Amino acid sequence: MSTLPFTGGDPELRRELEQLADPGYKTFHEGLIPGSSMTYGVRLPALRALAQRVLRGDPLDFLRNSRPASYEETMVRGLVVTGLQLPWEEKRPWVEDFLPRIDNWALCDTFCNSLKPRFPGDEEGLWAFARPLYSSAQEYEARFAVVLQLSHFVKAEHLEEGLLLLQQVQHPGYYAKMGVAWALSVWYVSFPQEVEALLAQRTLEPWVQNKTIQKIRESRRVRPEEKEALLRYKR
Repeated sequence: MSTLPFTGGDPELRRELEQLADPGYKTFHEGLIPGSSMTYGVRLPALRALAQRVLRGDPLDFLRNSRPASYEETMVRGLVVTGLQLPWEEKRPWVEDFLPRIDNWALCDTFCNSLKPRFPGDEEGLWAFARPLYSSAQEYEARFAVVLQLSHFVKAEHLEEGLLLLQQVQHPGYYAKMGVAWALSVWYVSFPQEVEALLAQRTLEPWVQNKTIQKIRESRRVRPEEKEALLRYKR
């Protein structure tokens, strides 16, 4: 694969993706993202490398003119958005543009993990941006907010509001609910007393409550006696 910046748009990107295509990986990965399909079967490290080539060229021109027509093209677009060397308020329109394109957990989680605060004020801006999305009627908007939180905001200063926001997620979709359980299990590792207190209230939906306990018990960073004690909160 070339390391030169992209000088064109979609046709050039698609030629690169065709060269990297792996039918076996396509079949494997599609089994992990029900309801979605890959066009080429290109692994994430290669997609990240393609996004880096776009970023070394003119990424804003790429974003203005590209029209993703496949899972891989959409992933590259998301990685370009997250890699923009722009402060949050300038990056925000591109994040808003990308959110409706997310239709599976893999796009969502990769985008969230890569959307790191980079400039002064980014952390506050990202936190405020995500706040109303927890209660979204769109499953992947809710999951976006949740995964963004667990990826970048598991810190003492966000603890109280973070737990409250997770409780605002009411979307019935599996990936929204699983995101909440995952996030609570991540919080538990650093703040076990606070998360245990929440579980003790038994105010979470039973499925989320039980899945949270399961995810915590699967962690290697939690002591066996803590795992055993959490079983008392199952619903």
